[in-house]
Amino acid sequence: MEKQLNILLVTIDGGGNIPPMLGLAKRLSSRGHQVNVLSEPCLEQAVKSYGLNFISFNKYFTRTDRTEDILRDWNASLFSDPVLDNVVFGPVETVVAETRKALSKTNADILIADCLLPPSLIAAESLQIPNVVVFHFPEYFPGPNRPPGFMGLLPGKGVFGKLRDKFLGKIFEQMLKKYLPKINEVRASYSLHKMDNITEMFHNSDLRFIQTLKSFDFPIKPAPVNVRYTGPILDDPDWTDSWNNPWKSDDPRPLVIVSLSSTFQNQKVAIQNSIDALKDLNVRGLVTLGLAMEGEKFESSENVIVLKSAPHSQVFPEADLVITHAGHGTLMRALYHGLPLICLPMGRDQDDNAVKIVYHGCGLKLSRNANAQKIRKAISQVLGDQKFKEKAKSFQRKILSDESLNRAIIDLENLISTRNPVSAS
Repeated sequence: MEKQLNILLVTIDGGGNIPPMLGLAKRLSSRGHQVNVLSEPCLEQAVKSYGLNFISFNKYFTRTDRTEDILRDWNASLFSDPVLDNVVFGPVETVVAETRKALSKTNADILIADCLLPPSLIAAESLQIPNVVVFHFPEYFPGPNRPPGFMGLLPGKGVFGKLRDKFLGKIFEQMLKKYLPKINEVRASYSLHKMDNITEMFHNSDLRFIQTLKSFDFPIKPAPVNVRYTGPILDDPDWTDSWNNPWKSDDPRPLVIVSLSSTFQNQKVAIQNSIDALKDLNVRGLVTLGLAMEGEKFESSENVIVLKSAPHSQVFPEADLVITHAGHGTLMRALYHGLPLICLPMGRDQDDNAVKIVYHGCGLKLSRNANAQKIRKAISQVLGDQKFKEKAKSFQRKILSDESLNRAIIDLENLISTRNPVSAS
């Protein structure tokens, strides 16, 4: 690294996005860069705990309570996602204006945008500042060889499979098209060219980081020139409590972890069904509720402990199986420890992630509405078949040997030498 960079990172608390986004910021800071984070007031303490500078949104993203549900997507459907209205594209004017203000205030060299806030890229473009957009889950966009993300589909095979993917790609474009007039109106106000497609905003960014293993994903082929697979960042959430194993060290029973989302996804029934599934098995169960469920009451049993939280870095080394909503962070932490999974996806990227777990042989996928009997049967199946653990171990080795994040950070640092940005001041 030849020069210390002033970096502005823009994000909001969407749950699983915070450990990888702030984890990336922390790694950049450790390389001597100045990192400022534009976010919600509720994240100020978390940002500062990472040793980063905090800048608050003054409009719209003004939560002071992290448990307040800003996403409101627990009943989202395939072609109607409230997150797009509530977070991603709805507050475009506010995001652009406040990002421009923060870029100016910090005299930023580079913008790093959470994919949840893509309008921030418009701010960087208007000031001719290099920009990076970060996806904290696998590939989202359709391509010649794959369907759009968030549909829980494998890439189609044969003529009909490819036709299906192409058709779904067109529907995906139409779903986003309703946001295009407002986006273009804002772009015009900053003398930027009109876009024909929302995806241009992402494909035209200088770099697009995808924070997973390339071998876990189904990458677009041919690969877009700006895409870099960086591997997962596995930091624990900042709000987790420390954990002491309450069981005897020689307890032979397998340890099953239940971790079903830190944000609200209407997961109370799924948690209770998972507890009931563990009751009659010769296992130990540890259920972590997360911020969204910490105030709820559950009926437990002698072999199941229910906690607000516990760091995955402490409990996963002692575990044998993870039951999860299939959030990308939980999956990657489980695979990092060579653990098989049972996935109960509840929306967002989770159906895609669960399908990949099954495809790679690392676990099973059930409906979020699966009853205790079905979950119990799946637990017995995964614990009783070593092939699931062996497949998970293969990904453990890949994660341990992955160096893609270091290469991606060097590419980011090199942006400043390949671009000559106009001062934001």
